Amino acid sequence: MTSEPAITPLSDPGDVIDAWSDLVLFADASGTVLAVQGQPLAYLPDSGRAGQPFWSALGLEAGTLDEALERHPAMTIHDVASAGGRNFLLRVIPLAGEVARHGGFVIVATDNRPMKSLYETYEERLEDNITALSDSIALFNALFETAKDPTILTDTAGVVLSANVAAGARLGQPGRELSGRDVGSLLAGESRRMMRRAMGSLDQGGVWAGRVDGADGAGGAYPAEATLRRIRLTGYSLFQLILHDLSPQVELRADLRDQKAEVEKMNIALKRVIKTVEEDRREMRQSLTSQVRQQMLPALERIARAEAADVREGYRAVIEERLADLAGDGPAQAGSMAQDAALYRLSPREMEVCQLIQLGRTGAEIAGLLNLSFETVQTHRKNIRRKLGLRGSRTSLHAYLRQKPPLS
Repeated sequence: MTSEPAITPLSDPGDVIDAWSDLVLFADASGTVLAVQGQPLAYLPDSGRAGQPFWSALGLEAGTLDEALERHPAMTIHDVASAGGRNFLLRVIPLAGEVARHGGFVIVATDNRPMKSLYETYEERLEDNITALSDSIALFNALFETAKDPTILTDTAGVVLSANVAAGARLGQPGRELSGRDVGSLLAGESRRMMRRAMGSLDQGGVWAGRVDGADGAGGAYPAEATLRRIRLTGYSLFQLILHDLSPQVELRADLRDQKAEVEKMNIALKRVIKTVEEDRREMRQSLTSQVRQQMLPALERIARAEAADVREGYRAVIEERLADLAGDGPAQAGSMAQDAALYRLSPREMEVCQLIQLGRTGAEIAGLLNLSFETVQTHRKNIRRKLGLRGSRTSLHAYLRQKPPLS
């Protein structure tokens, strides 16, 4: 027959919980407090006094031991509401006969305010973290989906995990998802090997950028600026690939080159026209000068020497006729002779400005063609209007010159 192990009763049950900082009440079998361990609860001033029932010391709603144990069963942790809105945790532990010969109880009261504050703090932090995480996910999705450039997320093996709307539109094929495809299928030619080398050389947080050829949904290639970034997450890594389409820029540069070449051709042609106009005007002036010297001046000299009035009148008629011939070829032009003659009072530069205005050129274009400032061109326009008698008139200089024969 085996003997049961001997149990040595403790002389002081408080030795078991010497290290506890809670309020511990030691009560006999009737529930009367015999000893107190720890600090009384501040909001229960009698909680540390011996000689009273433990339910009275702790302010429990009970009148007897049975009622106290019924409301607060032993070996169970209870959250007890106390005075002033304070709470404490209560645990009633019955003592076995081996510990206390006549039985008894150990009542542990723990002020749960620090624990509750800590719980509330962690709860607030958890809620803040959950909110921040939710906001971050929403922000990421918004940026990811609305990005204008195709953006792709891949794992370290180069398998596409996700692609935004722009990527599907530029790289996808009808009815086919980009997820699960190899990232190399989104590139063309040597760019595939280039991307593989870049993915293998990047450290965590590293960024690589370069010019690549993307493969569109129709099987063609297009120029793109690629930005590859390695992102480290908890427990794994992934790559973010952004493909900025350079096709519009390439086409724009080609269009600009064509336009520049066309403008250069037009400038050359216009310079030739201006040169021809200048030569024609020079010849016309030489012709007018020659006629004045050969016909007008001799007639004026004869008028000056003639004594008879009728002789002078005859010479005057001859001069008028010659002037009419110089101004126009027929009687229909005699009325506008004075205005046409005013054109010949213009300076060479003013005549050049008139020629270009007659051709429909703007002030900015005239300034560029004649290598003048815009303000200088405007000054020439004012002087021309004054010499032609158009000052104060609503007639535009362009409309006036359009009615004249080509000045070239």
